[in-house]
Amino acid sequence: MEIRRITPEERIQYDAICQICFLDIRRRDIREELRNPPEEQKPDYGGRKGAPVFAAFENGKMLSALTVNPYVIRMNGHEVKMGGIGAVVTLPEARGRGLIKKINTPVFEAMREEGQVYSFLYPFSFEYYRKFGYEHCYARRNARIPIEQFEKFPYPKQFVPHEPDDGCEPYARIYETFTRGRNLAVVRDEGNWKWMLNRDPYMKSQFTYLNYGADGTPNAYLLYEAEKNSLDDGGNAIKIRELCWTSPEGLYAAFGFFGKMGSEYRAVKWSVPYGLNIQAILPDPYDVEWRINAAGMNRIVDVPAALAMQSVPAGSGRVHIKVNDDFWPANSGTYRLEWENGNLTATCVQVADIDMETHVTTLAQLTTGYIDASEARYRSDTVIRGDINALNALFPKKYLYLLEGF
Repeated sequence: MEIRRITPEERIQYDAICQICFLDIRRRDIREELRNPPEEQKPDYGGRKGAPVFAAFENGKMLSALTVNPYVIRMNGHEVKMGGIGAVVTLPEARGRGLIKKINTPVFEAMREEGQVYSFLYPFSFEYYRKFGYEHCYARRNARIPIEQFEKFPYPKQFVPHEPDDGCEPYARIYETFTRGRNLAVVRDEGNWKWMLNRDPYMKSQFTYLNYGADGTPNAYLLYEAEKNSLDDGGNAIKIRELCWTSPEGLYAAFGFFGKMGSEYRAVKWSVPYGLNIQAILPDPYDVEWRINAAGMNRIVDVPAALAMQSVPAGSGRVHIKVNDDFWPANSGTYRLEWENGNLTATCVQVADIDMETHVTTLAQLTTGYIDASEARYRSDTVIRGDINALNALFPKKYLYLLEGF
Protein backbone atom coordinates (compact mmCIF):
# COMPACT_ATOMS: atom_id res chain seq x y z
CA MET A 1 0.00 0.00 0.00
CA GLU A 2 1.32 3.41 -1.00
CA ILE A 3 -0.08 6.63 0.51
CA ARG A 4 0.99 9.90 -1.13
CA ARG A 5 -0.01 13.06 -2.93
CA ILE A 6 -1.15 12.39 -6.49
CA THR A 7 0.55 13.73 -9.62
CA PRO A 8 -1.26 15.83 -12.26
CA GLU A 9 -1.24 12.82 -14.58
CA GLU A 10 -3.16 10.78 -12.00
CA ARG A 11 -5.96 13.31 -11.74
CA ILE A 12 -8.10 11.35 -14.19
CA GLN A 13 -8.04 8.33 -11.85
CA TYR A 14 -9.35 10.50 -9.04
CA ASP A 15 -12.13 11.91 -11.25
CA ALA A 16 -13.08 8.37 -12.23
CA ILE A 17 -13.50 7.29 -8.60
CA CYS A 18 -15.46 10.47 -7.84
CA GLN A 19 -17.79 9.83 -10.74
CA ILE A 20 -18.50 6.33 -9.37
CA CYS A 21 -18.94 7.38 -5.74
CA PHE A 22 -21.04 10.48 -6.41
CA LEU A 23 -23.28 8.64 -8.92
CA ASP A 24 -22.39 11.37 -11.37
CA ILE A 25 -23.61 10.23 -14.77
CA ARG A 26 -22.16 12.48 -17.47
CA ARG A 27 -21.36 12.31 -21.13
CA ARG A 28 -17.67 12.41 -20.28
CA ASP A 29 -15.95 9.23 -21.54
CA ILE A 30 -13.85 8.30 -18.50
CA ARG A 31 -12.73 4.96 -19.98
CA GLU A 32 -11.31 6.67 -23.03
CA GLU A 33 -9.57 9.31 -20.91
CA LEU A 34 -8.02 6.60 -18.74
CA ARG A 35 -6.62 4.94 -21.86
CA ASN A 36 -5.58 8.21 -23.50
CA PRO A 37 -5.26 10.96 -20.88
CA PRO A 38 -5.91 14.49 -22.23
CA GLU A 39 -2.95 16.86 -22.35
CA GLU A 40 -4.57 19.21 -19.85
CA GLN A 41 -6.46 17.72 -16.93
CA LYS A 42 -8.66 20.24 -15.18
CA PRO A 43 -9.94 19.44 -11.68
CA ASP A 44 -13.50 18.14 -11.96
CA TYR A 45 -14.00 17.33 -8.30
CA GLY A 46 -12.50 18.37 -5.00
CA GLY A 47 -12.81 22.15 -5.07
CA ARG A 48 -10.14 24.78 -5.56
CA LYS A 49 -7.64 24.79 -8.40
CA GLY A 50 -4.25 23.57 -7.28
CA ALA A 51 -5.58 21.98 -4.08
CA PRO A 52 -3.50 18.90 -3.17
CA VAL A 53 -5.08 15.46 -3.44
CA PHE A 54 -3.84 12.58 -1.27
CA ALA A 55 -4.55 8.99 -2.23
CA ALA A 56 -4.00 5.33 -1.41
CA PHE A 57 -2.58 3.14 -4.18
CA GLU A 58 -2.25 -0.61 -4.47
CA ASN A 59 -0.23 -2.13 -7.30
CA GLY A 60 -0.36 1.25 -9.02
CA LYS A 61 -4.16 1.54 -8.83
CA MET A 62 -5.79 4.40 -6.94
CA LEU A 63 -8.30 3.06 -4.42
CA SER A 64 -9.18 6.02 -2.22
CA ALA A 65 -8.47 9.77 -2.11
CA LEU A 66 -9.42 13.18 -0.74
CA THR A 67 -8.71 16.85 -1.44
CA VAL A 68 -7.37 19.46 0.99
CA ASN A 69 -8.64 22.87 -0.15
CA PRO A 70 -6.54 25.76 1.20
CA TYR A 71 -8.61 28.56 2.72
CA VAL A 72 -8.13 31.46 5.08
CA ILE A 73 -10.96 32.00 7.56
CA ARG A 74 -11.78 34.49 10.28
CA MET A 75 -11.57 33.18 13.83
CA ASN A 76 -11.82 35.37 16.93
CA GLY A 77 -10.46 38.42 15.15
CA HIS A 78 -7.63 36.56 13.42
CA GLU A 79 -7.16 35.39 9.84
CA VAL A 80 -6.36 31.69 10.12
CA LYS A 81 -5.38 29.05 7.59
CA MET A 82 -7.86 26.19 7.21
CA GLY A 83 -7.79 22.94 5.23
CA GLY A 84 -11.20 22.26 3.70
CA ILE A 85 -11.61 18.53 3.12
CA GLY A 86 -13.61 17.63 0.02
CA ALA A 87 -14.38 14.84 -2.44
CA VAL A 88 -13.53 12.02 -0.02
CA VAL A 89 -13.94 8.80 -2.02
CA THR A 90 -13.14 5.09 -1.89
CA LEU A 91 -13.89 2.53 -4.59
CA PRO A 92 -16.74 0.21 -3.53
CA GLU A 93 -14.49 -2.85 -3.75
CA ALA A 94 -11.85 -1.27 -1.50
CA ARG A 95 -14.03 -0.23 1.44
CA GLY A 96 -13.72 -1.52 4.99
CA ARG A 97 -9.92 -1.43 4.91
CA GLY A 98 -9.39 1.83 6.78
CA LEU A 99 -7.96 3.63 3.76
CA ILE A 100 -9.23 7.09 4.70
CA LYS A 101 -7.67 6.68 8.14
CA LYS A 102 -4.36 5.80 6.51
CA ILE A 103 -4.58 8.76 4.15
CA ASN A 104 -5.36 11.16 6.99
CA THR A 105 -1.95 10.71 8.60
CA PRO A 106 0.02 12.39 5.77
CA VAL A 107 -2.87 14.82 5.32
CA PHE A 108 -2.57 16.04 8.91
CA GLU A 109 1.20 16.25 8.57
CA ALA A 110 0.81 18.37 5.44
CA MET A 111 -1.76 20.65 7.05
CA ARG A 112 0.52 21.26 10.02
CA GLU A 113 3.41 22.04 7.68
CA GLU A 114 1.19 24.50 5.77
CA GLY A 115 0.27 26.23 9.03
CA GLN A 116 -3.39 25.25 8.75
CA VAL A 117 -4.75 25.58 12.28
CA TYR A 118 -8.19 24.16 11.48
CA SER A 119 -9.72 21.65 9.09
CA PHE A 120 -13.37 21.76 8.08
CA LEU A 121 -15.60 19.34 6.17
CA TYR A 122 -19.21 18.54 5.35
CA PRO A 123 -19.69 14.92 6.44
CA PHE A 124 -21.78 12.10 5.07
CA SER A 125 -21.72 10.77 8.65
CA PHE A 126 -20.91 12.71 11.82
CA GLU A 127 -20.05 9.50 13.69
CA TYR A 128 -17.55 8.46 11.04
CA TYR A 129 -15.53 11.69 11.11
CA ARG A 130 -15.51 11.92 14.89
CA LYS A 131 -13.01 9.05 14.74
CA PHE A 132 -10.57 11.54 13.22
CA GLY A 133 -11.25 14.33 15.72
CA TYR A 134 -13.83 16.32 13.76
CA GLU A 135 -16.95 17.60 15.48
CA HIS A 136 -20.19 19.35 14.55
CA CYS A 137 -19.52 23.08 14.79
CA TYR A 138 -21.96 24.75 12.41
CA ALA A 139 -25.70 24.68 11.79
CA ARG A 140 -27.79 26.50 9.21
CA ARG A 141 -31.00 28.24 10.23
CA ASN A 142 -33.15 27.68 7.16
CA ALA A 143 -36.34 29.72 6.92
CA ARG A 144 -39.24 29.64 4.49
CA ILE A 145 -40.97 33.03 4.37
CA PRO A 146 -44.16 33.81 2.40
CA ILE A 147 -43.56 36.58 -0.09
CA GLU A 148 -46.40 38.61 1.46
CA GLN A 149 -44.25 39.18 4.54
CA PHE A 150 -42.09 41.60 2.53
CA GLU A 151 -44.82 43.67 0.87
CA LYS A 152 -44.77 46.51 3.42
CA PHE A 153 -41.07 47.22 2.98
CA PRO A 154 -40.40 50.10 0.55
CA TYR A 155 -39.07 49.17 -2.86
CA PRO A 156 -35.38 50.14 -3.23
CA LYS A 157 -34.51 53.06 -5.48
CA GLN A 158 -31.13 51.77 -6.67
CA PHE A 159 -31.15 47.96 -6.71
CA VAL A 160 -28.82 47.34 -9.64
CA PRO A 161 -28.23 44.02 -11.45
CA HIS A 162 -24.62 42.88 -11.76
CA GLU A 163 -23.08 42.79 -15.24
CA PRO A 164 -20.11 40.58 -16.26
CA ASP A 165 -17.77 43.58 -16.65
CA ASP A 166 -18.64 45.08 -13.27
CA GLY A 167 -15.96 44.96 -10.60
CA CYS A 168 -16.22 42.93 -7.41
CA GLU A 169 -14.86 45.64 -5.07
CA PRO A 170 -18.22 46.87 -3.71
CA TYR A 171 -19.25 43.31 -2.90
CA ALA A 172 -15.94 42.58 -1.22
CA ARG A 173 -16.23 45.69 0.96
CA ILE A 174 -19.76 44.80 2.07
CA TYR A 175 -18.74 41.22 2.78
CA GLU A 176 -15.70 42.37 4.77
CA THR A 177 -17.91 44.53 6.99
CA PHE A 178 -20.66 41.93 7.29
CA THR A 179 -18.37 39.05 8.29
CA ARG A 180 -16.28 41.06 10.74
CA GLY A 181 -16.69 39.29 14.07
CA ARG A 182 -18.22 36.15 12.49
CA ASN A 183 -16.13 33.02 12.95
CA LEU A 184 -15.54 30.58 10.05
CA ALA A 185 -16.10 33.27 7.38
CA VAL A 186 -13.81 32.66 4.40
CA VAL A 187 -11.44 35.45 3.36
CA ARG A 188 -12.29 35.65 -0.34
CA ASP A 189 -9.94 36.48 -3.18
CA GLU A 190 -10.76 37.84 -6.63
CA GLY A 191 -11.21 34.34 -8.03
CA ASN A 192 -13.82 33.53 -5.38
CA TRP A 193 -15.74 36.67 -6.23
CA LYS A 194 -15.73 36.13 -9.99
CA TRP A 195 -17.02 32.59 -9.49
CA MET A 196 -19.80 33.82 -7.19
CA LEU A 197 -20.92 36.91 -9.08
CA ASN A 198 -20.73 36.06 -12.75
CA ARG A 199 -23.76 33.78 -13.02
CA ASP A 200 -25.94 33.80 -16.12
CA PRO A 201 -29.49 34.85 -15.21
CA TYR A 202 -30.79 33.76 -18.62
CA MET A 203 -29.27 30.28 -18.69
CA LYS A 204 -29.28 29.39 -14.98
CA SER A 205 -31.87 31.72 -13.41
CA GLN A 206 -29.22 32.93 -10.96
CA PHE A 207 -29.27 36.64 -10.19
CA THR A 208 -26.96 39.18 -8.55
CA TYR A 209 -27.98 42.65 -7.35
CA LEU A 210 -26.15 45.50 -5.61
CA ASN A 211 -28.03 48.08 -3.57
CA TYR A 212 -26.96 51.72 -3.27
CA GLY A 213 -28.08 53.65 -0.20
CA ALA A 214 -29.46 57.16 -0.04
CA ASP A 215 -25.91 58.53 0.14
CA GLY A 216 -24.90 56.64 -3.02
CA THR A 217 -22.76 54.10 -1.16
CA PRO A 218 -23.30 50.36 -1.74
CA ASN A 219 -24.77 48.88 1.44
CA ALA A 220 -26.10 45.44 0.48
CA TYR A 221 -25.91 42.77 -2.16
CA LEU A 222 -28.17 39.87 -3.02
CA LEU A 223 -27.37 36.61 -4.81
CA TYR A 224 -30.36 34.37 -5.46
CA GLU A 225 -31.67 31.72 -7.79
CA ALA A 226 -35.17 30.94 -8.99
CA GLU A 227 -36.56 27.61 -7.86
CA LYS A 228 -39.40 26.64 -10.15
CA ASN A 229 -42.25 24.56 -8.71
CA SER A 230 -40.19 23.83 -5.58
CA LEU A 231 -42.92 24.52 -3.01
CA ASP A 232 -45.42 21.95 -1.77
CA ASP A 233 -48.23 23.71 -3.61
CA GLY A 234 -46.22 23.83 -6.85
CA GLY A 235 -45.27 27.46 -6.46
CA ASN A 236 -41.94 29.08 -7.25
CA ALA A 237 -39.45 30.24 -4.61
CA ILE A 238 -36.58 32.70 -4.36
CA LYS A 239 -33.64 30.79 -2.90
CA ILE A 240 -31.12 33.22 -1.43
CA ARG A 241 -27.56 32.14 -2.14
CA GLU A 242 -26.12 35.07 -0.17
CA LEU A 243 -27.47 38.29 1.29
CA CYS A 244 -25.02 40.62 3.05
CA TRP A 245 -25.60 44.15 4.29
CA THR A 246 -23.84 46.90 6.22
CA SER A 247 -26.90 48.70 7.61
CA PRO A 248 -30.63 48.18 8.24
CA GLU A 249 -31.26 50.29 5.14
CA GLY A 250 -29.42 47.72 3.03
CA LEU A 251 -31.30 44.76 4.50
CA TYR A 252 -34.68 46.47 4.09
CA ALA A 253 -33.82 47.23 0.45
CA ALA A 254 -33.58 43.50 -0.24
CA PHE A 255 -36.81 42.89 1.65
CA GLY A 256 -38.53 45.59 -0.42
CA PHE A 257 -37.24 43.93 -3.59
CA PHE A 258 -38.81 40.62 -2.53
CA GLY A 259 -42.09 42.39 -1.79
CA LYS A 260 -42.58 43.25 -5.47
CA MET A 261 -41.93 39.68 -6.68
CA GLY A 262 -45.29 38.21 -5.71
CA SER A 263 -46.41 37.69 -9.32
CA GLU A 264 -43.58 35.18 -9.90
CA TYR A 265 -42.81 33.77 -6.45
CA ARG A 266 -44.74 32.64 -3.38
CA ALA A 267 -41.92 32.34 -0.85
CA VAL A 268 -38.32 33.16 0.00
CA LYS A 269 -35.97 30.40 1.19
CA TRP A 270 -33.08 31.72 3.24
CA SER A 271 -30.36 30.38 5.48
CA VAL A 272 -30.66 33.28 7.93
CA PRO A 273 -27.29 34.44 9.32
CA TYR A 274 -26.62 34.28 13.03
CA GLY A 275 -27.29 37.59 14.71
CA LEU A 276 -30.51 38.46 12.85
CA ASN A 277 -33.92 37.81 14.39
CA ILE A 278 -36.25 38.08 11.41
CA GLN A 279 -39.30 37.20 13.51
CA ALA A 280 -38.76 40.48 15.34
CA ILE A 281 -38.84 42.34 12.00
CA LEU A 282 -41.47 40.68 9.80
CA PRO A 283 -45.19 41.42 10.24
CA ASP A 284 -46.40 37.91 11.14
CA PRO A 285 -43.89 35.64 12.95
CA TYR A 286 -46.33 32.71 12.70
CA ASP A 287 -45.77 32.57 8.94
CA VAL A 288 -42.04 31.90 9.18
CA GLU A 289 -41.24 28.18 8.95
CA TRP A 290 -37.90 27.08 10.42
CA ARG A 291 -35.63 24.13 10.01
CA ILE A 292 -32.26 23.97 11.76
CA ASN A 293 -29.86 21.80 9.75
CA ALA A 294 -26.61 20.40 11.08
CA ALA A 295 -23.98 21.38 8.55
CA GLY A 296 -20.22 21.10 8.90
CA MET A 297 -17.60 19.69 11.25
CA ASN A 298 -14.51 21.52 12.41
CA ARG A 299 -11.21 20.02 13.57
CA ILE A 300 -8.29 21.60 15.39
CA VAL A 301 -5.08 20.67 13.60
CA ASP A 302 -2.83 22.75 15.87
CA VAL A 303 -4.21 23.03 19.42
CA PRO A 304 -1.69 25.53 20.89
CA ALA A 305 -2.14 27.83 17.89
CA ALA A 306 -5.93 27.65 18.19
CA LEU A 307 -5.85 28.37 21.91
CA ALA A 308 -3.52 31.33 21.46
CA MET A 309 -6.08 32.93 19.11
CA GLN A 310 -8.94 32.89 21.59
CA SER A 311 -10.77 36.04 22.58
CA VAL A 312 -8.94 37.75 25.41
CA PRO A 313 -11.10 38.15 28.54
CA ALA A 314 -11.10 41.41 30.47
CA GLY A 315 -8.63 41.87 33.28
CA SER A 316 -6.13 39.12 34.01
CA GLY A 317 -6.36 35.41 34.70
CA ARG A 318 -5.03 31.93 34.18
CA VAL A 319 -6.55 28.51 33.48
CA HIS A 320 -5.15 25.05 32.82
CA ILE A 321 -6.83 22.95 30.14
CA LYS A 322 -6.03 19.30 29.52
CA VAL A 323 -6.70 18.19 25.96
CA ASN A 324 -7.00 14.59 24.74
CA ASP A 325 -6.53 13.83 21.05
CA ASP A 326 -6.35 10.10 20.42
CA PHE A 327 -6.04 10.39 16.62
CA TRP A 328 -3.36 13.09 16.57
CA PRO A 329 -1.44 12.71 19.88
CA ALA A 330 0.80 15.70 19.13
CA ASN A 331 -2.16 17.86 20.18
CA SER A 332 -2.61 16.10 23.53
CA GLY A 333 -1.31 17.81 26.66
CA THR A 334 -2.06 20.37 29.34
CA TYR A 335 -2.09 24.00 28.29
CA ARG A 336 -1.78 27.08 30.46
CA LEU A 337 -3.73 30.05 29.14
CA GLU A 338 -2.77 33.36 30.73
CA TRP A 339 -4.10 36.79 29.91
CA GLU A 340 -3.42 40.33 31.04
CA ASN A 341 -3.77 43.79 29.50
CA GLY A 342 -5.38 42.42 26.33
CA ASN A 343 -2.67 39.82 25.68
CA LEU A 344 -3.11 36.04 25.82
CA THR A 345 -0.54 33.22 25.73
CA ALA A 346 -0.96 29.45 25.49
CA THR A 347 1.85 27.24 26.78
CA CYS A 348 2.12 23.48 27.14
CA VAL A 349 2.89 22.66 30.80
CA GLN A 350 2.86 19.82 33.31
CA VAL A 351 0.67 20.69 36.29
CA ALA A 352 -1.77 18.91 38.58
CA ASP A 353 -4.41 21.62 38.98
CA ILE A 354 -6.63 21.23 35.91
CA ASP A 355 -9.51 23.67 35.38
CA MET A 356 -10.99 21.79 32.44
CA GLU A 357 -10.28 18.41 30.87
CA THR A 358 -11.77 17.87 27.44
CA HIS A 359 -11.43 16.09 24.12
CA VAL A 360 -10.22 17.82 20.97
CA THR A 361 -13.72 17.45 19.49
CA THR A 362 -15.32 19.52 22.25
CA LEU A 363 -12.42 21.96 22.15
CA ALA A 364 -13.18 22.54 18.46
CA GLN A 365 -16.75 23.51 19.38
CA LEU A 366 -15.42 25.86 22.08
CA THR A 367 -12.78 27.60 19.98
CA THR A 368 -15.18 27.93 17.04
CA GLY A 369 -17.70 29.62 19.29
CA TYR A 370 -20.41 27.04 18.60
CA ILE A 371 -20.78 26.38 22.35
CA ASP A 372 -19.48 28.03 25.51
CA ALA A 373 -18.02 26.39 28.61
CA SER A 374 -21.42 26.17 30.32
CA GLU A 375 -22.69 24.04 27.41
CA ALA A 376 -19.46 22.03 27.29
CA ARG A 377 -20.29 20.71 30.76
CA TYR A 378 -22.96 18.52 29.14
CA ARG A 379 -20.45 16.83 26.88
CA SER A 380 -19.50 13.38 28.19
CA ASP A 381 -15.81 13.93 27.37
CA THR A 382 -15.50 17.14 29.39
CA VAL A 383 -14.98 17.78 33.10
CA ILE A 384 -14.86 21.33 34.48
CA ARG A 385 -13.32 21.92 37.90
CA GLY A 386 -12.33 25.57 37.64
CA ASP A 387 -14.11 28.92 37.46
CA ILE A 388 -16.91 28.54 34.92
CA ASN A 389 -17.15 32.32 34.48
CA ALA A 390 -13.49 32.57 33.50
CA LEU A 391 -13.90 29.71 31.04
CA ASN A 392 -17.03 31.28 29.54
CA ALA A 393 -15.13 34.53 29.08
CA LEU A 394 -12.35 32.63 27.35
CA PHE A 395 -14.72 30.60 25.16
CA PRO A 396 -17.78 32.80 24.44
CA LYS A 397 -20.38 31.84 21.87
CA LYS A 398 -19.84 33.62 18.55
CA TYR A 399 -21.80 34.46 15.45
CA LEU A 400 -20.78 31.96 12.76
CA TYR A 401 -20.89 32.29 8.98
CA LEU A 402 -19.78 29.92 6.25
CA LEU A 403 -21.22 29.83 2.74
CA GLU A 404 -18.49 28.03 0.81
CA GLY A 405 -18.85 24.33 0.08
CA PHE A 406 -16.06 21.93 -0.78
